[in-house]
Amino acid sequence: LELKAGQTLILTTDYDHKSDGTKLGITYGKLPQSVSVGNQILIADGSLVLEVAEVSSATEVKCKVMNDCAIGERKNCNLPGVVVDLP
Repeated sequence: LELKAGQTLILTTDYDHKSDGTKLGITYGKLPQSVSVGNQILIADGSLVLEVAEVSSATEVKCKVMNDCAIGERKNCNLPGVVVDLP
């Protein structure tokens, strides 16, 4: 998946979603409840940097892509400064 700085990317907790380049599925189901506008989300060990633009719904977060990046499937996600609700 090729992403360009400035584009919008939606993260959805519907992990069964097949990406079309505008929306990615993420396994952390409480992402929309955990992040706020302005938070950064780091994908693939920080290779891709996203900034939360809007918490769109209980299952989706709209983000701005901060850098050009190509990513593949099953990459990790880090939420710096965010308290995550994991067991």
